[in-house]
Amino acid sequence: MMLDTFQKHLDDVSATLMAGDFDAYMKLITVPLVVMTEKETVLVKDIEDFRTGFDSYAGMLRTELATDLIRLASAVTEYGPNLITGRYETHILRAGQRIYGPHQAAMTLRREHGSWKASGLVNPAFEERWPFKSIARREAGA
Repeated sequence: MMLDTFQKHLDDVSATLMAGDFDAYMKLITVPLVVMTEKETVLVKDIEDFRTGFDSYAGMLRTELATDLIRLASAVTEYGPNLITGRYETHILRAGQRIYGPHQAAMTLRREHGSWKASGLVNPAFEERWPFKSIARREAGA
């Protein structure tokens, strides 16, 4: 049951990124959002920073002519009725050919007012590829 909930959230986020729908995306994310990589932890708390990350990711999908953003849930742990963590694998395709992935990551979802929202991400590739890298540098004064 919770695996289906987690997969639906992954699918919904993927759809917002492919459509470039920032408002729908923000309905799926908590503020603040904790992003953990191998080298750093970033607390994303400003809408401007979410917009920067979203625009960078959606822009990368457009630039790469991606036709599909597929994220597949592999396992979910339930910590209570309103908190789950799951692992997933990302694949980005162009006309049926993989252009990125497979890539492993994890996400924590929290149910707020009846809706599941991402409250934390663990993704080692973010250090090199994720748009929030610029936010971490800005916060560090770089």
